[in-house]
Amino acid sequence: MAKVIWTNHLYERIKQRGLDPSWVDSAVRFPDRIERSSTTDSNKHIKIVNGYEIVAAVKRQGGDWVITSAWWKEPYGARNTHSHPSHHKNQFFLERWIYQGVLWLEKLITGKKN
Repeated sequence: MAKVIWTNHLYERIKQRGLDPSWVDSAVRFPDRIERSSTTDSNKHIKIVNGYEIVAAVKRQGGDWVITSAWWKEPYGARNTHSHPSHHKNQFFLERWIYQGVLWLEKLITGKKN
């Protein structure tokens, strides 16, 4: 089974940019769209969370996915409010519930404790 590998650089960027790690995980595993990077040999997995685009830079390494960085931006054409996505905590209940269920199933299948 493919692994999702989080780099130290990614952890630094998540902390620096105030991103919730579950948003990044959701963007990687269940992207709304994937774009090829024009500058690196990676793809950008993009997911709308709380009205903002969460972007994760993902490279394939064998059968695994390596997440090298992540950031957020307002969707194209959105008003420029400059507020951070964490200020919008009203994530759709069903989306949160499904996401938690998928993580639980993954842990059950792979036998992971955490």
